[in-house]
Amino acid sequence: MAPRAMTARRSDTNEDTMTAKTEANPAKLAGFLRKHAPAGNALQAACEPEGIDLVDLFVQSFLLWQAPSSDAVAALKRLKAAFFDWNDLRVSLTSDITDVIGHRYWRTTDRINRMRDAMNGIYRREHKVSLDRLRTLMKKDAVSYMETLPGMIPYVADRVLLVGVDFHSVPLEEFGLQMLVQSGAIPSGMSLSDAASWVTRHVKAEDARTAHRALTAAVDHMWETSPPKLPKAATKPSELAPPKPVEEARAAAKALVEAQLAAERAALMAERAARREEMRREKAALKAKQTRETAKSAPKQGGAAKPAAKRPAPAAAPKPSARPAAKPAKAAPAKKRK
Repeated sequence: MAPRAMTARRSDTNEDTMTAKTEANPAKLAGFLRKHAPAGNALQAACEPEGIDLVDLFVQSFLLWQAPSSDAVAALKRLKAAFFDWNDLRVSLTSDITDVIGHRYWRTTDRINRMRDAMNGIYRREHKVSLDRLRTLMKKDAVSYMETLPGMIPYVADRVLLVGVDFHSVPLEEFGLQMLVQSGAIPSGMSLSDAASWVTRHVKAEDARTAHRALTAAVDHMWETSPPKLPKAATKPSELAPPKPVEEARAAAKALVEAQLAAERAALMAERAARREEMRREKAALKAKQTRETAKSAPKQGGAAKPAAKRPAPAAAPKPSARPAAKPAKAAPAKKRK
């Protein structure tokens, strides 16, 4: 019996050791962040300038997702120089935006389509491309606002909330998770969402931005030392399909804008019709209420209100005759006596 008991005890010990090895390690996470903190702080001026507009931060976060920070900063400058404003970018073609960013940018088409879908979601909510309302919302509402945008990426939502609104979160994307797995801070089997939640729990709120910059610096180092290979799909559009004529491209862009404006007009008309119907119902309810109050306030006699007795009408005054009264006849003059 003793050898069996020892064998079972050794088996339990081995299982506990394997479990400990597969668990996340907060100490290694802290060491990883300390190692890359100096390089991360050097990125603050370029990636997190003071007073950055929330939409600029939103676009920059999409460009920084799975990409080096230097490429994201340069691409943001090119976009702001090429388009009149962010609404102009929202209604532009994906191919036009790709020409500005560059065809060799990592996951260009997917990145741009997601960004445009999220911008259209913002426009439908705000009737303009603006995220200023985030500063007036509670954290729960702001998180819901960002996460429910179409095409949204959790890394982008967390970064906008952290840098722009100073909410506690640590943005984590796929390459950052890969670096943490290589450092031993996170086991290889943990999902991206679970890893982001775990890192956020083990980083204090006042250190969240420093941790985010350290992760960004670590990813930049990965791009410099061992960059991932670009997929075969990352080629020029002309190699995939013949280019469209300029007139056809402009017609397609015009049709897209007209379709979006028509949809917005239809939504506005539906909203106005709903408001008119609501006002009509409110007026009908108010009128019914006034009728009930009038009926209650009427005098009651014998269970039912009786009409007041009619008073006799005063005698009508005689009408003046239309003809003037006859004048009295003049007396005949007296005869003189002789």
